[in-house]
Amino acid sequence: MSTRRRNFLGGAVGLPAFLTALVGGSAAAAVPKRDLLAELKVRPFINAAGTYTTHSGSLMRPEVMETINYASQYFVEVDELHDAVGKRIAELVGSPAAMVTAGAASALTLGTAGVLTGTDRQKVNQIPDLTGMKNEVIVQKSHRFPYDHAIRNTGVRWWK
Repeated sequence: MSTRRRNFLGGAVGLPAFLTALVGGSAAAAVPKRDLLAELKVRPFINAAGTYTTHSGSLMRPEVMETINYASQYFVEVDELHDAVGKRIAELVGSPAAMVTAGAASALTLGTAGVLTGTDRQKVNQIPDLTGMKNEVIVQKSHRFPYDHAIRNTGVRWWK
């Protein structure tokens, strides 16, 4: 039976914890806790403003961190995961579809791209070249904000 690289690497992941346990310690105790913000000379603050991307977005709840830690132990096809999570969120909120984005700016870019292209893959791949496609966005002046660039990333002409 030949050893495949994937099998070897999969087994090697737990090797440091195994070796640490073998010599009488725990994997967690082997690595001293670092203060990464202090190392980077970044000062944390008390956020009384709310959820803003420029203020790190939001603090993550324990169940979110538990999910991240769980998922970090596996390789999956990202497109498959993205579609499955979108489908589940859509079911939970009662919408025809849903999508997880990296934040407000990417949501605006992807939302604008969706309006421009619909489900036409050729148009999706064509962005930001909008030749033959819808290409203008009108935004009321009172609704302008720091994320304007996220909409313009799609190549649209901007009307104020």
